[in-house]
Amino acid sequence: MGAKKVRVEFVDGSGQGVGGVTVKASGCGELQTAPTGQAFFLVDEENFAIWANGAEVYKGSLSNLPEKIVFKQDGGGWKAA
Repeated sequence: MGAKKVRVEFVDGSGQGVGGVTVKASGCGELQTAPTGQAFFLVDEENFAIWANGAEVYKGSLSNLPEKIVFKQDGGGWKAA
């Protein structure tokens, strides 16, 4: 399978995008989310993970990839919505 674009979005409790979150996906470098809370990765590992501010927040597979993965602020961390 080839690489796929993985779109992530980080939102606060009211659903507004959170910019400046340090995000990393398996096999990719670190990025900062845009002011809209979004970041994009080109992932080529079938089973991959996503980290936010150093903590793993998601594990999944490219074959079951949703259109976008949304993370909501949960206390001091992030939880997939």
